[in-house]
Amino acid sequence: MEAFVCTSVVQLLCRTVKLAWFDSEAPRAIVDEAKALMERGSPGHYLLALKVLAMLVAEVNTATPGRTLTAHRKIAVSFRDLCLLSVFKAALVALRQLLDNRADAKLKEQGLTLALSCLSFDFVGTCLDDSAEDMSTIQVPSSWRGLIEDPSTLQLFLDYYAASSPPPSKLALECLVRLASVRRSLFSSDVERSKFLNRLVNGCRDILRAQAGLAEHHDNYHEFCRLLGRLKTNYQLSELVRFQGC
Repeated sequence: MEAFVCTSVVQLLCRTVKLAWFDSEAPRAIVDEAKALMERGSPGHYLLALKVLAMLVAEVNTATPGRTLTAHRKIAVSFRDLCLLSVFKAALVALRQLLDNRADAKLKEQGLTLALSCLSFDFVGTCLDDSAEDMSTIQVPSSWRGLIEDPSTLQLFLDYYAASSPPPSKLALECLVRLASVRRSLFSSDVERSKFLNRLVNGCRDILRAQAGLAEHHDNYHEFCRLLGRLKTNYQLSELVRFQGC
């Protein structure tokens, strides 16, 4: 099947699932079915499953023409509460496996696209236009706290940036921009927030020291500037300068 045909079929599937979300339990099984598809092991199945999940998140996050905003938000909130965390966990597991197995760049790109779609989700219904990506604070649910505070989550995207070139490296930086934007109240304590910021600042410092992927790739340079800007917006200068080695 041609790639554009596969994309159209997946879009149709995701739109159908969204419109039938409250009709029965069956449409909600798509996440588990996609995860089962990933377990089959072949690159083709893996890529298809990642594409289905990424396009499902994007579809649920986008208002459907001809449907009311209230109906859209009801589905989005239900999906957020029932499935989104599971999808993000699946994305992280897939990314770790793909990085360890030195998988094809196309698979890595699709895995990063899925993670970015999850982190870009309109969690509280405040991003209703094209300026959504410029929101300075992301209202990640409290149920995500453990994943965000886990050092391996942030390190995973730093590792992807270091090990790849655009488009995967650019997507990894976009994920880091989203992580730098999570709300302050998500963290269980100021100590955990400081640890998170320390890891992020050290990662940015290492990229600057090595100039890795910045001079030769303008997409990386642009996203890295956005990351630095988001740090400046979401954290006070006194917080940024207290870390050793920076």
